[in-house]
Amino acid sequence: MAANAPPIEFEDVVKKFGRRTVIDGLSFTVPEGSIVGLLGPNGAGKSTAMRVLLGLQHATQGSAKILGHKPGTSGFADAVRKVGAIIEAPPLYKHATALQNLEIRVRAYGQSTSDARVRGVLNQVGLADRADDKVGDFSLGMRQRMGLALALVGEPSIVVLDEPTNGLDPEGTVEVRNLIRELPARGATALVCTHRLAEVEAMCDYVVVLDKGRLLTQGPLDEVIASVTEGGHVVEVASSDVDNAVNTLGSLELGELSVEGGVIRTTSSVPDASLITQALADKGMYLRGLRTERPSLEDAFLKIVAEAQES
Repeated sequence: MAANAPPIEFEDVVKKFGRRTVIDGLSFTVPEGSIVGLLGPNGAGKSTAMRVLLGLQHATQGSAKILGHKPGTSGFADAVRKVGAIIEAPPLYKHATALQNLEIRVRAYGQSTSDARVRGVLNQVGLADRADDKVGDFSLGMRQRMGLALALVGEPSIVVLDEPTNGLDPEGTVEVRNLIRELPARGATALVCTHRLAEVEAMCDYVVVLDKGRLLTQGPLDEVIASVTEGGHVVEVASSDVDNAVNTLGSLELGELSVEGGVIRTTSSVPDASLITQALADKGMYLRGLRTERPSLEDAFLKIVAEAQES
């Protein structure tokens, strides 16, 4: 590893196929020990970025580095061996068993399936009882679990996953999500590409948003969400108090206030909602209901992409 090099780094990466530009000056860094969600609409260049990173496709311009090493340089082969990756469909030998597929993968690491840690990976992904079954008979969800096993089996320090919960039922989705969330505790950094924004919000602590091959934003998940929309409060009072309540709340820096069906909504929020309770009580009004609506990653993502497409 190059001194103080981040696990993953993109530096002004451009990737063209003929006249079509798929990645356009992409630069971002993945913090060590983080779980990063790589997001973007279909055609944003996410999978291409992953292929360039792993040396499966050559960048037209710029460089993507793993542990400070870019494809074609000395040190890249050793660096990429520390990566567990599944891009799109897992590369499975359908006529081989789950255990045999692992055997093929771990031989490159000088291990074998006699190693308890290797067999333990199948247990981690919920396939221990299918170890001797041919993967060609597996369902889509089971193949996804098998792909995750292949990515994790070498105890990698970097994990790159493309749609890891695709085809899984709700129970399987939760299990895979928990596995990914445990990676930093095992000393690994993860880059996860998925269109399931709720999954990103549940397991990632950092996000990178692309559109048309360009970086729109990056940063800690909470900061990216907060930078786009603050959320607000929903305030319910007696119908006879609505007008007075709107006037009172107007002094609390709650953004724009709107009334619908006797319910007051704000576009901004205060850190301590008791300020709302106190302000209304001081005017002789009492709450019938008060809740804070927190913005979601989906809210932020749609707004970020919409604003980029309008510009």
